[in-house]
Amino acid sequence: MPNRPYAEVRRLLAAAPERVFAAFADAGLVARWLTPSPEIRLTVLQFDFREGGAYRFAYHVPDGSTVVVTGFFSRIERPSRIVFSWLIEPPDPHAGVDSEVTVTIAPEGDFTALVIRHEKFTATDAVLRHQDGWQGAVAQLAPLLAQESAHGG
Repeated sequence: MPNRPYAEVRRLLAAAPERVFAAFADAGLVARWLTPSPEIRLTVLQFDFREGGAYRFAYHVPDGSTVVVTGFFSRIERPSRIVFSWLIEPPDPHAGVDSEVTVTIAPEGDFTALVIRHEKFTATDAVLRHQDGWQGAVAQLAPLLAQESAHGG
């Protein structure tokens, strides 16, 4: 399979690169936006933000189920790049696929260009699910950053 499927979301954000980076680096901020939709609540179970550090997220879905995602930070270049693994735990249908997320943050005029590329999937439906999930998460990140900015961060 020469073209491995991947999900990619690009967004221009009205915040400095360091603030966008902080939204990925701070467990308290992560819990406020890194979910596919506002109806899905995130509990950060573990968050060791350093190269080799692990994280573990519990997503509480409205139907009462919980989806657990775990991974390791393999590369952190402040404030421009973060690479981490993304592994969904059983019993989820996409459990066991060790995919990888690369976050790229770059200044663009008065804005910051954010690119989230999620790859190494083995199933096309996983790509679609994560594409929607990241779009939903970034849709929550943008107003959070605007709100932080308005309140002096």
